[in-house]
Amino acid sequence: MVKKTVSDNGSAEACYRLIYHSKSLLPERNSGGEAELASILAGARKYNVSQGITGALVLYEYRNLFAQVLEGPETAIISLFDKIKNDSRHKNVKTVESEMVPAREFKHWAMTLVVEHGEEDIPLMASMGGLSEAAPWRVTEGQEVLLTQLRDLTRSYGRSY
Repeated sequence: MVKKTVSDNGSAEACYRLIYHSKSLLPERNSGGEAELASILAGARKYNVSQGITGALVLYEYRNLFAQVLEGPETAIISLFDKIKNDSRHKNVKTVESEMVPAREFKHWAMTLVVEHGEEDIPLMASMGGLSEAAPWRVTEGQEVLLTQLRDLTRSYGRSY
């Protein structure tokens, strides 16, 4: 089992990847949800950096659905996911994928919120005033495959929540 997933020189090593989706219980952004979402992102970044965890979060606001990919050391991901499953800010948490993979796709993302299909990605970051737009970035082909999977999960094709 690999404990550290990105070596000090930046080379890729195998890691554990977990993908899940859930129903968000956050209020709408203009009703206090933006501050809560900013709090989630800020907390996730701080914790994830300390644990060697990276990933991306998609929130489909139209239906209040989350989908997230987490990558890192297996024990850290499992521990974090146990906390996520018990978080009162969402319900119906369902694991889609959990397995060792040859390398992480999001090695430079502590946690990022991405937007829906057909919209240009606007990376968001937590700031003193809630959420702020971050500098845009390019995604790799592997990242786009996973982000598309997350977007599809938030659209809940054929599934109900």
